[in-house]
Amino acid sequence: MPTADAMTASLPYLRPDLGTLHVEFTARILGDDLLDRREVRIANGRVADPAPSLKREGFQLVSHRCPVVEERLDELLIPKPPTEVSPALNAYRDETVPLILALSGARDVLPLNDSNVRYSRILNKAGTMTPAGWPHIDYDREEAEVQLREALALNKFSPAPYSRFVLYQGWRVLSPPPQDYPLAMCDGRTVEDRDIVPIDYHMETATRDVTYKSSGARHSADHLWWYYPDMMPDEMLVFVGFDSVRNDNYQPLHVAIEDRTHAKPVPRISIESRYFALFE
Repeated sequence: MPTADAMTASLPYLRPDLGTLHVEFTARILGDDLLDRREVRIANGRVADPAPSLKREGFQLVSHRCPVVEERLDELLIPKPPTEVSPALNAYRDETVPLILALSGARDVLPLNDSNVRYSRILNKAGTMTPAGWPHIDYDREEAEVQLREALALNKFSPAPYSRFVLYQGWRVLSPPPQDYPLAMCDGRTVEDRDIVPIDYHMETATRDVTYKSSGARHSADHLWWYYPDMMPDEMLVFVGFDSVRNDNYQPLHVAIEDRTHAKPVPRISIESRYFALFE
């Protein structure tokens, strides 16, 4: 059967009249009163020519075998609170740094200490992260600068002077295809300032009380969406989370989408990681 070049999905954009939004970590799904659901075409990045790239659209699918995923999968799959980083997660983070170095061409790459595993809601893994519930950007400029300072401190790294920093995000499935909620990416060039809704994202746990500055999005007919069906654990989707030399909102939106093309999809389990790249 030939591979389809696109599918449609219902995207839960934010209401166009919203100016700002406060979101609690416990509310991974927003109420319908805050949403503007739109049926959107999602192009298949596997059959695109040319394929989406980090430099152009802001994201790229790469082949990348990871021994930690192959040899310590059972350890990675043990459910943990989102603020608890296991030895296997640390090993995964460190093992993927060379890939970001190679893709970015940066002088230095520093991992953030917030790798985590997400589970499809159907699995009912209490206290764990679930797929992203609305189109969003994880970091605005202020938050990216805060995270960079924390990453430098975590890694005990004093960098030489740099002219640019980029926050890259990595996403990989740990479950076999077809996943019920693959990740969709929006071409960063099609995202405008007027589309963005600032979000205060509050996370309070037994050990942490912090508010992150992120962003949601209003619908725009200009948005161009992509996804990669049937991802495998030896692939990694890398995308720009923030770029200090580009417009604040250039980085691509992303959101989990329901794959309605399969009658019995597999509940998605995925792992994500984040890195700062420093350039001369």
